Amino acid sequence: MKRFLAILLCLVAFGFEVFAQQTISGTVFERNASKKELPLAGASIVWINSNVGTLSDAHGKFVLKTTNITDRRLVVSCLGFQPDTIKVNSNTPLRIVLIETGKQLNEVVITHQREASMVSIQPRKTEILTSKELKKAACCNLGESFQTNTTVDVTYRDGVTGSKELQVLGLAGAYTQLLTENAPTITGLGSTYGLYGIPGTQIDQIHVVKGPGSVIFGPESISGMINIELKDPMRADNLFVNGYVDGFARAELNVDKTLKVTKDLNTLFSFHIDRYKQKMDQNGDSFLDNPMLQNVNVLNKWKYESGNGLFSQNSIKYLHEDRQGGQMDFNFDQPHADHSMYGQQLVTNRLEFYGRTGFVMPSDNYKSLGLQYTYVLHNMDGYYGLREDDGQQQSLNLRLIYNQNLGKYNSVNLGASYRLDKIKEQFGDLYLNNDLSMPGVFAENTFTSQGKRPVSVIVGLRADVANGELVFTPRGNVKWELNKNTDVRLSAGTGFRSANILAENSNIKVSNREIVITEPLKLEKALNYGFNINRKFELNYRKGSVGLDLYRTQFANKIIPDYDTDPTKVYFSNLTGESLANNVQVEASYYILKPVELKLAYKYLDVFRKSDGVRITEPYVPRHRTVASLFYESFNRKWNANVTWQWFGSKKMPYLDEAQRNEISSYSSSSRPYSMVNLQLTRHWKNFEMYLGAENLFDFRQHNYIVGASNPYDGFFDASYIWGPIEGRRVYAGFRYKIDR
Repeated sequence: MKRFLAILLCLVAFGFEVFAQQTISGTVFERNASKKELPLAGASIVWINSNVGTLSDAHGKFVLKTTNITDRRLVVSCLGFQPDTIKVNSNTPLRIVLIETGKQLNEVVITHQREASMVSIQPRKTEILTSKELKKAACCNLGESFQTNTTVDVTYRDGVTGSKELQVLGLAGAYTQLLTENAPTITGLGSTYGLYGIPGTQIDQIHVVKGPGSVIFGPESISGMINIELKDPMRADNLFVNGYVDGFARAELNVDKTLKVTKDLNTLFSFHIDRYKQKMDQNGDSFLDNPMLQNVNVLNKWKYESGNGLFSQNSIKYLHEDRQGGQMDFNFDQPHADHSMYGQQLVTNRLEFYGRTGFVMPSDNYKSLGLQYTYVLHNMDGYYGLREDDGQQQSLNLRLIYNQNLGKYNSVNLGASYRLDKIKEQFGDLYLNNDLSMPGVFAENTFTSQGKRPVSVIVGLRADVANGELVFTPRGNVKWELNKNTDVRLSAGTGFRSANILAENSNIKVSNREIVITEPLKLEKALNYGFNINRKFELNYRKGSVGLDLYRTQFANKIIPDYDTDPTKVYFSNLTGESLANNVQVEASYYILKPVELKLAYKYLDVFRKSDGVRITEPYVPRHRTVASLFYESFNRKWNANVTWQWFGSKKMPYLDEAQRNEISSYSSSSRPYSMVNLQLTRHWKNFEMYLGAENLFDFRQHNYIVGASNPYDGFFDASYIWGPIEGRRVYAGFRYKIDR
């Protein structure tokens, strides 16, 4: 480890050089109706008659290889702008300006279409899900945005509250760092129902990273990082309205409106309401199948670009949610201390403020200085049965970043950060204060070599003092281009986090287990390393790709919940022995017909720990998962359809006493495999589209998942024995209406 740290420090400090190959670089700008030119992110830059290309970054910048390029014409395009073809006669930096079309999509000839999902060209493998990919399903909130994605698993936590979590590499959602526009907003108490707090219609892109992310964003990324980019006030539609209703009488409405305040300042107002008040008990266990819910979400986002290097983007968001679950006949107007019926209610009020302000300094080498900031105020008040659940959280995150290009091949980020969490929670007779004060510093260098087989390297190191404990976090990523169609990536790094056991194990609350903390809980620490290879190909003039991912996570310490020793209790303790998670994923895509894309994926997960030589498989993690997705888009783009089939292998179940086993559908030490089919059909008009779909088309359900449902206050009660879907078939319909800028 010392040698590894020394190498990382040397690379960060000095970078390194290799023989140069020719490249071109430049910046893409947009010229809007007011003749103002602004950097354009996400523009496609491709050599004509080839598949060699890239996308412009957040500052409109790009770098593109010229190796083996004989026709030196660039095709530059972006949705909503007139495409341009440029003859390149030298390697001097290019300045490219695209002009808004002011026309509808079906009236514009696009030379290179933006893909629904893609893998970034950066050394750190990043899967990018665009709004086009998200529209393949209803995508009502963040937790429903990964139906066509294999990397991220969405699982239920319990059968009363309807809470879900996102799992990467087979590990619980707490080990995946969730960011909103690079801001850590979903943490602490917000992790319980945080996935419902981001409507799908507000999302522009989702970036998914397996394993350790950048040291810039903190040390918490252990199994992965998910960053949600919301709509841009300068590029979003002038007006957007989305309506949704399903067969369970759940209804949603989303309204987004952009305003141009000045030539340099734009704002976005977004309103979202999600309402479900239907009482339903399909399996006859006396408990509601879905919680009754009302979620109101208001977002106001401001963006300022001066044109002379000054940039600022700030968002303020308010969330109010009232969630009610429990038995059908429970009266929510009465005090909850009623032994005759079981009820659950949680009222959440949440305020978020986050943003970033930066300045690009005029110089020959790119230099910038930026400040990122986040403040979250979270308050919840409710109960689970007879036990009250109240909590308050205040979180402050500050991050100062300096970036500079060093010569032709290196770009360095240096900075400092500070995180402050003050969390208080009462659950029954248990009172927890989870305060965290963590200052830190970091350095990260990105190096890109030149040659026939270029290599890109990101190495980073950060040092944090977490409540008085000094912790170093080294991370490294390598990308090697074997040829223009094949990339190999390697990654390794450590991470650590402070656990919040109640918010991160909310399934305990829908039981009558006593919570026992056996010892002072330490920071969770882990090492993750991985390998992946991606190959693009062309067969019968149609494009395709295939990729292989291999990852392993090794915990130095992990907070272990023990449900098996005593069925009336759950014990929390630090890891003794070892805890490992192995992941193998194979994924392929191919256009079997020009308008029809087929995606196939298989994932193998082996998540376990060893204690006193005994191997213990982690519960609720399917060892095998297969996904097949078929997407069709008509040539005139008026129709598209998506069908996704998912197969889940068996999952290890927690121990259940023989006296209660008959209360769970087909209970055994391992659950039964099952499959689900989702489909959606969409029709597009000029400014309007309608969609109709079905989730879990063949209505597969786990019929019983609550132990002790007939008498939740006496004996053993636990509503978290869920291994499959509990809602059954969901048929839905909706519309989208927009007015372009």
